[in-house]
Amino acid sequence: MVKYFLIWCCCLCMCTARAQELVDFCGEAVPLERDFVSYRLMNVIKWHLRHENFLPLLKAKSEQYFPLIVPILRQYDIPEDFKYLPVVESGFTNATSPVGAQGVWQLMPATATELGLVVGSSYDERNHLLKATRAACVLIRKLYDQLQSWTLAAAAYNAGAGNISRNIRRQRSNDYYQLMLNNETAQYIYKIIAVKQLFESPELYLPGFGYNVFNKNAVNGSVFAATPVPESDAAFKSIRINVGRRLHKTPVITYNARLQQAAAFKDGQLVSIQLLDDLQSDGVYISRNTRISGKGWLVSNRIYVDLGFGDTLVLCDSEGKKGVPLDQLKEGAAVQLIKGG
Repeated sequence: MVKYFLIWCCCLCMCTARAQELVDFCGEAVPLERDFVSYRLMNVIKWHLRHENFLPLLKAKSEQYFPLIVPILRQYDIPEDFKYLPVVESGFTNATSPVGAQGVWQLMPATATELGLVVGSSYDERNHLLKATRAACVLIRKLYDQLQSWTLAAAAYNAGAGNISRNIRRQRSNDYYQLMLNNETAQYIYKIIAVKQLFESPELYLPGFGYNVFNKNAVNGSVFAATPVPESDAAFKSIRINVGRRLHKTPVITYNARLQQAAAFKDGQLVSIQLLDDLQSDGVYISRNTRISGKGWLVSNRIYVDLGFGDTLVLCDSEGKKGVPLDQLKEGAAVQLIKGG
């Protein structure tokens, strides 16, 4: 129960007005001020959270494919967010759908043939990553030129341009989030955005996959607030801090340090650290025995500190785990500052 409560709390931390600026698809804002949009997106994210153990594996697999796909998207002047389509379509597998779509881009046989791919029983270019990606880009550009919206182009990739155009005419709206569509297409963009959010900002949702800093305050409110609400009525106050990233190709540098004692602690207070090694980060050199400090935030009895070095320097306990236990702040303790790429 505690685990699911923490997950729910992390989901609710997107209720700040700043979140509205962050959530978009291809630069087209997601209208989170509409409750039905915000709740539908959160429901899709929560569905993914139920499979959270698979997400790091899917992200690692995607990071192998993204460097191959993104340059081709750029060649066709297609926004980078379209790299998430094959994640949703196939999970980067050459799967075959019940209706015959195949490959990472899940192209139908007739569509693939029209796009110039060879489709046969002995050889199928839908399973060739680069050729299929170029074909998918030709299709996406065509859909965008017809619909003049990247969001609608992505929806049309799922449902077909004819279906989307007919619904636009029938419902007299070209707003994807307002259109009444079949269930699969109605969920499609939300799935893409959910994967994008979980890959790019996991600390907002997943303890352990990243981390989120939040301070519970009061009662009700929309999952995403349309406008800032009075502090006394806010569901949560939140702050996002940067996280050092340990990339497999980037050497990790560890600096020894000591946490200074503090008899009491409240969210937002400065936490002081004494360097036991010379430190160099982001072009800044600090000699050992110098004290540095940053605002601290308490999450699940651990304190996370923003040291002001962008996303390259993270305060960890003596074992290298992010943040430090609250009781160590009261007593003072050996800690580490870990620098990654």
